Amino acid sequence: MTRNLYTFFALLLAAFSFSAHAQAPIWSTQGALISIKNDTYLSLIGDAVNANGGKYNNSDSILITGNWTNDAGNRAFDSIGTGWVIFYAADQRIRGNDPTHFYNLVLRNSGVKYGDVDVFVDGLLELNDRELNMDTNLVFVTNPYTAAVSRSTGFVSSLEEGGLQRKTLSDSTYVFAVGSNLGISRYRPVELTPTSSSENHFRVRFANTDPTNEGFDRDQKFHLVCKINPDWYHRIAHPFGTDSAQISLFYDTITDGSWNDMVHWQNVPQWESMFRDSQILASPFSSMIKFRWADFSYTPFALAITSPPFAVAGVDTIIWREDTIRLSGCCGITYDWTPEYNIGCTYCSDPQVWPMTDTLYRLTVENDLGCFDYDSVKILVRDKPFALFFIPNVITPGAGDGFNDIWFIRDLERYPDNEVRIINRWGDEILYEAPYSNTWAGTWKGRELPGGTYYYIIKVKNKEGEQTQFDGPLTVVR
Repeated sequence: MTRNLYTFFALLLAAFSFSAHAQAPIWSTQGALISIKNDTYLSLIGDAVNANGGKYNNSDSILITGNWTNDAGNRAFDSIGTGWVIFYAADQRIRGNDPTHFYNLVLRNSGVKYGDVDVFVDGLLELNDRELNMDTNLVFVTNPYTAAVSRSTGFVSSLEEGGLQRKTLSDSTYVFAVGSNLGISRYRPVELTPTSSSENHFRVRFANTDPTNEGFDRDQKFHLVCKINPDWYHRIAHPFGTDSAQISLFYDTITDGSWNDMVHWQNVPQWESMFRDSQILASPFSSMIKFRWADFSYTPFALAITSPPFAVAGVDTIIWREDTIRLSGCCGITYDWTPEYNIGCTYCSDPQVWPMTDTLYRLTVENDLGCFDYDSVKILVRDKPFALFFIPNVITPGAGDGFNDIWFIRDLERYPDNEVRIINRWGDEILYEAPYSNTWAGTWKGRELPGGTYYYIIKVKNKEGEQTQFDGPLTVVR
């Protein structure tokens, strides 16, 4: 191979520009075809410029210690399906007016490798232990082989809509090795598993910043999203294809904290729960997994803490005018009731209220995760139409003292043409009698009903045949 290398240089020196300066030697094709065949490699000590229509046919290896520039108006390499290009120095840049299509691209030695223009890798991208900083540009890996991107500790970093884009042609798992050295150095990969073997293209960027800083306000969220990761998030795009994919986000519980869900910027737009399907706690990385996801209309995805609905304001109730009733809120650590009139306490879970008209009481509840939830209860106010009637609203058949065991409506016998219904909170009828026997003891078909609030509907007719209806709550205490 050494003889082939020396022979190659001897043939080229007469045809191509090669200038050496103390600090910046430059190799330039100047419109020529450079052919590197098997068992031959080209070692370029300094910058390499492909210009004026020049191109490479590389079936072996090119090693570069400087920057690479493609201004030739082409893809630089016409050796499709073969060839290695190795960047082997400190900080190096891939730049030019024309994107380069490398086949196999290898990053080695030290420093950061920069993509100042879009980069295409049609074979293998070997990051090894290097950072490939693409700024706002993309590195396209067009080889659909799942192992087309390899690394030890290296990663692709980017800004805005830049990142790593991969072509998929299987329903296997594709790793997107993304990270950042801006601020705190982090490597946070993403795995995408398409749901079919059709062609799809996915793009991933790791954003090492608060999503609010990039226009995705963490306070603009669905109320059951309690907290969103303030340190970093991902942008995941699906520029080609129609298949959904499994998404796995990886994080370090020691440095990133604990999370229970993943959220997506969508709809309003706002952050909303993706309702993750699985969470795997492990070391060094835990993962949050959504088995099937198809909404990539917005690209931001983040870790979050979410909560199921938890606010309970109670059940709608009917009371007599000027009566007092106690509301029954649940299940949080703080409470806020509105409206504020005719209520004993707006911040208690169970305030007393005495509305004079039908009133909808709205409840806001905060839980220990920092989430807020909402519920409401309607109190309907009715006038007592008959002063002689006494309709108890509580019976205590479980007290064991022999008192108040049955629901006895005093003076009902004055109106023998009556009918009584009792229903539960779901509207199921548990008693119907016409006329009522004044003997109900909180049972249904001979079995004791559980303690709780039920509802009665009483219809009576006077001697003139005029019908009047009474309704309201009835509490059974066991």
